Amino acid sequence: MKKLMVITALLIFIAGSANAADWNFYGSARVATFYTKMEVSPFDGGADTDNYEQNLNGNGRIGARVKVSDTLTGQFEYGALGGKADVRILWGEWNFGGASLGIGQHYTPLFFPYSNQVYNISALNKGDHNMSTYGMLYGDRKAQIRLNVGGFRVALVELNSLVSFFPGGAAQPKTEVKTPQIQAKYQYNFENGHVAFAGGYGTFDVLSGSKAHKVNSYLAGIGGSLNIGSAYLKGNLWGGQNVGNLACILVSGSLWSTAENAGTSDFDGDGWGLARWDGTKVTDRNGLGALIVAGYKIREGLYLETGYGYVSTELDMAGSKKDDAATYYIQSTIFLAPGVSFTPEIGRIDSKQDGQFGVTYFGIKWQINF
Repeated sequence: MKKLMVITALLIFIAGSANAADWNFYGSARVATFYTKMEVSPFDGGADTDNYEQNLNGNGRIGARVKVSDTLTGQFEYGALGGKADVRILWGEWNFGGASLGIGQHYTPLFFPYSNQVYNISALNKGDHNMSTYGMLYGDRKAQIRLNVGGFRVALVELNSLVSFFPGGAAQPKTEVKTPQIQAKYQYNFENGHVAFAGGYGTFDVLSGSKAHKVNSYLAGIGGSLNIGSAYLKGNLWGGQNVGNLACILVSGSLWSTAENAGTSDFDGDGWGLARWDGTKVTDRNGLGALIVAGYKIREGLYLETGYGYVSTELDMAGSKKDDAATYYIQSTIFLAPGVSFTPEIGRIDSKQDGQFGVTYFGIKWQINF
């Protein structure tokens, strides 16, 4: 009886809170259907494979935007990663006049969302790829405290303190974090587009006995878009040191299969743009990313887009060789009705170096927004 009373009181409280705010729910159901030809597949022991892949995109979502008052808003969003509900966004924002304070998990300031590449790597099931590890500046969705003032935003962001290690097979070393990342972005909008600048910095120590070895990560980038009639052009360029601690980057597809094992002896990490730890010292790694995207609106509900993205990393040491990768695609998004679309796409992801992953793909992403 007591449990029933508690549940009833909780339901009354939730209903009262919901009635006090304006809740606008939304959702997006997405299914990918692709044929892939993989060379050196990271999911099949390095074999060459040909597969038909069909699954629910991991970035399918359901959520709500909440308006409590003119000064207090919020948002939550759940995705379908791995076929299970996962928190993509949980965010509250307070506008205190001329500026706003946001708290929770959201996209970080290191974010230039310029590509609509839809290929979904089936074994990862993360959904539309958007060149997010192959050229697009993407700092992921992370816990942060963010201040927005006009076109400027600055945030204290949770720190990724991973390093790669050499030789492989060693455990992730113990690290010590004393401060959060700091990230900032400024965007200037004009009549036919915008230009944006972004940067980030983070630091942590790798501990070895009584010694602390400093790892400094920094990144700077520029991006923008330009609309010319029915056509558009978008692009970004970014780079820095140990950039994998600040943004998503991947130059060696063979590491996809160990992505969930970060922090264990199964994780190598060389493809992620991280500093390398050899057991006695830290070697920094330089990183670079760029993309260019062009599109055209043929008519209302029919769009074309093509894009090319590139990333590279190189250890900051004599004799180091560049490790790079690229992706490119062409697609057409076709709307059958408002919110109902499908996107045929053909493209390739190429890790370039001999013995590393590559995939040529073609297929369709199906989507209904509601």
